[in-house]
This record gives sequence, C-alpha cells and structure tokens, in this order.
Amino acid sequence: MEKFKEWLWKNRIVGLYFIFSVMTEIMSVFSVEKYPFITSPFIGLGILLFICGIVSCINSNVIKSIILSVCLIFQAVLDIGFAIVYDMTGQYFDFGMLNLRNDAFGILESVTVNFVTFYASVFFCISYVIFARRIISKEKKMVNNRLQKNICRGVAVFGIAMTLFTVYLNNSILVDKYDKMLNSKQDSNYRNYGIVGNLVNEFGKGIFFNKEKKISSKKIDSFIYKEVSKPTDYFGVSKDNNVIVILTESFEWFSFINNSDEYPYGLNLSDEVREKLFPNLYKFYNESVVMDNFHSKEKTDISETLSIMGSYPSNAYVDYDYPENTIPTTVPNILRELYGDKISINSFHDGYKTFYNRNITHKTFGFSKFSSMSDMFNISDSLVKSGKADKPTMNDYASTGERNLDSEMINTCKDKMFVTDKRFYTYITTITSHGIYYERKNLAQNRKMILKYYKPHAQNEEMEGILIDYMSTIMDFDKALGIMMDDLESKGLLDKTTIVIFGDHNSYYQELSGYVKDLEDYTTDRNYTDLYKVPLMIYDKNLGHKVIGKFTCTSDIVPTITDLLGINTYSNLYYGNSVLSDEESVLYSRAYGFFVGDGVLARSMNNILFKSNKVPEDYMSDFKIRSKSLVKKIKYCDQIFYQNYFADKTHYEKYIDKMQEINH
Repeated sequence: MEKFKEWLWKNRIVGLYFIFSVMTEIMSVFSVEKYPFITSPFIGLGILLFICGIVSCINSNVIKSIILSVCLIFQAVLDIGFAIVYDMTGQYFDFGMLNLRNDAFGILESVTVNFVTFYASVFFCISYVIFARRIISKEKKMVNNRLQKNICRGVAVFGIAMTLFTVYLNNSILVDKYDKMLNSKQDSNYRNYGIVGNLVNEFGKGIFFNKEKKISSKKIDSFIYKEVSKPTDYFGVSKDNNVIVILTESFEWFSFINNSDEYPYGLNLSDEVREKLFPNLYKFYNESVVMDNFHSKEKTDISETLSIMGSYPSNAYVDYDYPENTIPTTVPNILRELYGDKISINSFHDGYKTFYNRNITHKTFGFSKFSSMSDMFNISDSLVKSGKADKPTMNDYASTGERNLDSEMINTCKDKMFVTDKRFYTYITTITSHGIYYERKNLAQNRKMILKYYKPHAQNEEMEGILIDYMSTIMDFDKALGIMMDDLESKGLLDKTTIVIFGDHNSYYQELSGYVKDLEDYTTDRNYTDLYKVPLMIYDKNLGHKVIGKFTCTSDIVPTITDLLGINTYSNLYYGNSVLSDEESVLYSRAYGFFVGDGVLARSMNNILFKSNKVPEDYMSDFKIRSKSLVKKIKYCDQIFYQNYFADKTHYEKYIDKMQEINH
C-alpha cells in the first residue's frame, strides 16, 4: 500500500491534469448555461480516464507534462470556441453544423469573446504549466513496474469503453429519437454532457449512428394522404393574386413600434418620430393583417426553408444534406405544377450566391432563377449602359466588409421581381439588418437621423449604441419597402398582390433582443417566449387590416399562402396551420431543440423550461397533444427527406395526381 501511495504521489502531475481539466469544463459549461454541474459526465470522464491512463504509463514526467499541457490547451481552445459559437448563435454544436462552417462564420464581421470561459481556461492552463514545472524540477523521471503499467492500461481501456458505450446508448437504434424528443427529461446538451462530451457525442452520432430506421412506403403513403387541409373562411379569396414573400433579417417589432411595456429598453423616440423614420413600415402595418404573437426561433437558412416548404428534417440541414432531393411539396413547385408557364417564380438575395447553398437548393425548391448580389451587379451595369440609370443602382459593400443595401436590391431588381406580363411568385431574403451591429458608412445618414431625435435612456450606453446601429439597418429596409410598394402601385399590381413580410429570428446578435425586451433567462417574471416574438404581416386588399393575437410561427406561412390562394394540400406534410384558421401551431426549433407555445418553452413534455403564470392548465394539456401530433409529422417528413421519397417516379406521380384531384 505504501508503494502504491508513493506511486500515486509521483504521478500527481497526472492527477493535477485531471482536476484542472474538470474545472475548465465546469467553468465553460457555467459560462454558457449559468449552471455548473454536468448531469451525464460519463463521456468526458471516459476521455479523461483514457488520457490519464495512457500518459501514466510514461516514465518521464517531462514528456507527461508536455502531452498533458497540450491536451489541456486543446480542451480550452474547444471550450472557448464552442462557448463563442453559442454566444453568437445560441446554438449547441451538432454534427450537421460542419456543413455550415463557411456560411456561419463568413457572414460575421467580428467575434465576441466569452470572457468567463476565456479567463478560466487561460488561468487553469497557466496554473497547470506552473505546477507541472515545479514537479518536474523535483522529479524528472519515475519507473512504473509491470503491475502499475497494467493498472494504467486498464484505466485507459475502461475510460474509452465508458465513452464509447455512453455514445452508443445515447444514439443507437435502441433509442427512439422521436420519443426522446417528446418525453426526455434531459437538460440542454452542454448541461448534459459538457462541451467536449457533447462534441464527442455528436461526432459519434454523425459518423456511426446516422442511419435512420426505414419506414415502409405503405405507411408513409397512408400518413401523407390521410388528411386534406381544412379551408378557412378566407380560402381562395386571393386565388389569382401574385405573391411576394420577404424574409427580413433579424426583424423586430421594437425597431419601429413604440411599446414600453414589451420593450422597456427600446429607443426613447415618440410615435411621431418613429413614423417619420419608418413611414413605409407604419403604412404597411396599418393596412395589413398583423400577427402580433408570431414567433421564430431558427437560423436564417431554416426559417427560409420553412417559409417555402413548411417542414424541415429534425437532424439534418436541407441546404447541404438534401440539396438535390425531389421536393414537390414546396409552394414554388406546387404553383409550377398547377399553373405551369403562366406564373413567374424567382428568388432574390443580396448576399453571396453560395451562402447556404442557395444556388442549388432554390432550384430544388422550384425557383426558375435565384439571383444573388453578383447577378444584381450585372443588372445594375445593364441599367447604366441602356441609359435607364445615371449611375450604378447596386454597390458592392460586401467587398468592403459592410452589408449590401436592401433598398438598392429592390431598386435594381424590381422589374425582374414584379413582372407585368404574367402572374408571379417572388421570394426575397434581405441582408442589411444582419448582425453584428456597428456604425456602418453606408448607413451613416440613417444613423444621423436617429441621433437627431432620440433622447438617451441612460440605462446602458453601449447597448443603446448597438440599438441605434440596428435601427439604422431597418430604416434601409423601410426604404426598400417604399420602393417596392410604389413600383407595384405604378404597375397596377398592388391590389392583386399578396405580400408576406416576416422576421426570420430575433436580433440575438450582441444580446440586443434580450436587452431591449428585458429578458435574460427563464426565471424572469416577464413572458420569456416573447424573446422569440418577431413580426409577421400580410398585405392583401382582400383581407384589409386586422390584428390576430393567436400564437403563430414560421411553419404557418406556407399553409397561410396556400389557403389564401385556394390550394388544397395534404396537411400532414406541413407542420403549421393557416394563421387565419382557429387551429394553433406549436413551434419546434430544429436548431435549438425545444418546443415553444404561447407562454411555454419546453425541452420536452417532461422538461418544461418556462411557463408563464398566465398560462392555464388546460392550455398545457392541449399543448402536449399538439406537440405529440407535430412530432409524428416530423417523424414521417424526416423519412421523406432521408429516403428522397419523391425521387421514386411512382411516388412522385401519385402525389401529383392526388394534388390535381383535390384541386380539381
């Protein structure tokens, strides 16, 4: 026993590494979750035991210290990196994010450092190096006998076995992921496994456990064609209308609406001033159907796809995992099938064409042409050459590190967006209001106008500056909206066009949304789900102005458009409901892994993270029923993606025949 104690003492360089590694992970998880404990630490502990077991077999303390220092620094870099990703996006790492790495980071102007993780990691790394050097100065070498080496090897084998077994239990086909999605009692990924543990778990899931249990064609067909959408009282009122859908980047009500109850730290501007700064948004608001309880909790690529297709796979990214699938269920493909060449179907985005693989996926979605900023520069040049413009209508601000202007995009492309020779469906994704927010040269005039009127709140000078910069971006969208509405009116198209404008997600960059709404965590007395409440407005002469207060979400956009156009669909293929119906949807966030209802946020039905004190118990019962129904839809829609179901000619033709049948 004395010899064993002596051996442990001489191996204290390994023990110190174990302790410092655990402390680094705990502090990193705390910085993200504000909760220091890891509830299922077996993956991380297994990796630690493996490293400690292997290194303990080495006789030289110098070599041990070098290897363990590198391991600790590598862990610190991972923790810092993923904590920063979480702070920037609110997302936990999952394997599919590797496909988005260029898009996700290429669109950011700067990186905000998570100082808790950074300083804690640096402290533990430096401390370990100092202690290790002191130990080395006393004992540079030790000798392991055969028994001690066998014990070390056993620890290493046990550690790697524990890691692999835990990853297997988490992700194997023995686990019904849809039951887990609905009923799991687990907390968030980092709280469950730690940051490094989650990384290993996701890699294991992505590489070794990425096969889905196949559901038979008979069952899928039975599910798809089981239910036809229920027409609302507004079904077909805009049957022959043009349609414009505008995804407005990071769009928030507080940008132009003055409501101190919901936005206590909004900019101190009067209603009259806001109307002067945002005249077109005010006018649009007062002439539209307004969903003032609309929520979105996705990244741009998912929100965009949901508003075109109405569904999304639960464990993949359409733009990269299924870019060339056959998807006849999108709005563009349905319109193309029903109306053929009588309708023009195009999409536009004033960013790079390869972001989110749009140059490929938008063809899959059914758009005849996807126009990116490079196409817009060509259009601008042609306008100058033809004498229709005195100077370029589209400037390349992206090359100087700023966002391109949405107002210039609309002005440049309006004749291609809003054609007069046939009916059209036009999808527009904006970019000017994409974070991070700072003082931009191309928005200097907008910023100057805001500063002319606003009175400092004195609550948080830095955040107010960020808010001013954000609002200057929305002023450009307001200008773009005015150009569009004037163009439609001058062409005689406004009265026969349905226009949908929605925010893809809240302005989470630099924690702006949480600051303005005074919502920082689940324990707030305020309604935490309001953090994800963003605008949805529908302009349609046949609807007029009304405010709808029921809970709505991004997946409701497709059913609403088909309802207004008088197109029957098979509702099991779509996660939402028409906003004009009595049925309320549940939001399931693909990117963030939780359910959202009216005043309810849940990791699962057995793990309610937040419930407003205004939510009645009968609502919770209904919320759970609707969530269960949604998960069933997700399960079958997943299969349609995974199997590329409609690529089979028989399945495709059956769907087309059935759609023609229910739409006569």
